Amino acid sequence: MAAENEPVITMGAAAQTNAALTVSVVQSGVLGKTLDAMGTVMSEANRNVRIHPAGSGKVLTIAVVPGQHVRKGEVLLTYQDHSLHLVRLEMARAQSALATAQAAYQNAAASYSRGRMLEGATVAAGETKRRLAVLQAAKNDIAARQADIDTLNHQLKEEYNSVTESDRVQTRTSDETSAIIAPAAAEVQNVFVGVADDVSPATELMTLFDISSVWIVSDILPQDAAQVVEGGEQTTELVSDAGTTLLTSKITSVGDMADPATGLVRVISTAPNPEGHLHPGMFLNTHLPTREKTAGIIVPESAVTEINGESFVFVPAGPNRFRPQEVHVGAAGNGQKVITSGLSAGERIVTHGAFALKAVMLVSDMDDGD
Repeated sequence: MAAENEPVITMGAAAQTNAALTVSVVQSGVLGKTLDAMGTVMSEANRNVRIHPAGSGKVLTIAVVPGQHVRKGEVLLTYQDHSLHLVRLEMARAQSALATAQAAYQNAAASYSRGRMLEGATVAAGETKRRLAVLQAAKNDIAARQADIDTLNHQLKEEYNSVTESDRVQTRTSDETSAIIAPAAAEVQNVFVGVADDVSPATELMTLFDISSVWIVSDILPQDAAQVVEGGEQTTELVSDAGTTLLTSKITSVGDMADPATGLVRVISTAPNPEGHLHPGMFLNTHLPTREKTAGIIVPESAVTEINGESFVFVPAGPNRFRPQEVHVGAAGNGQKVITSGLSAGERIVTHGAFALKAVMLVSDMDDGD
């Protein structure tokens, strides 16, 4: 516990707000010990994707090269799809037939309307019935022509748009360009065709490694591997310009035997990677869960600060006043630490902003020394 002569730091309300200082009540709990390791991102086995075109035609452009990483929906290749051209021609004929049917319906409707108005005068009742029959036939013809268009639209949507192909690159409705697109975040493995090559549904255009889900592989000592929990949650540090975030993944495999060449045991976890930010070959700091548990007071890592090689937390000592309190840290993991002595359940401590209080204290010590 802290001595009576521990310094007291004063920090005004405005400074506390700027430091986002937070005071919380701590509780007891159990924290699993984690094992720090270096993880390597690898593609999962058997996640090759073989890409074929839906139609037949000629390659127009190739947008990727082997080894390139692509996002879901990104264009890989475009080709002139002759079968799409035929469907477009059928669509143009169907739309023309629909326009003709609609014009015939308008004429039949006008003729029937005039017949109703003049029936019994200059138009016989039988003629009015005939005109009604023509009107109904014209209406049925419109329905049939619209059904033809709906069928062709369905064909265009289902046959020429899929997880690996899209006609949305077209610049006009008569265009016959179709695009091969990435079905998921992936790495291009092979490209088997070139510009101006003829292709058909039997042609394998390229192969991709699907990396929408990847392995994080850690090679560790056998005695450490014996403590790792298969099925447990592994955390991996992802560093970016915005800071460090933690990725959670499930450990799916802990090797039974050490590699004869390295003497190490392989641990594999499966991590989601929908945006493709994790690339095969990347090295990452990772933390593996173990069977070892430590009981004590659970606090965020940000609550504990090091001063002269010792661990401290800050506790409120009055309005805008805080006192450092020495503690012993038993284990750390997943952004938390377990305090085995120096704190009791129900105490209030600074859980965020301890670094700012430490800075104020160190500045005060320097001023006292001067």
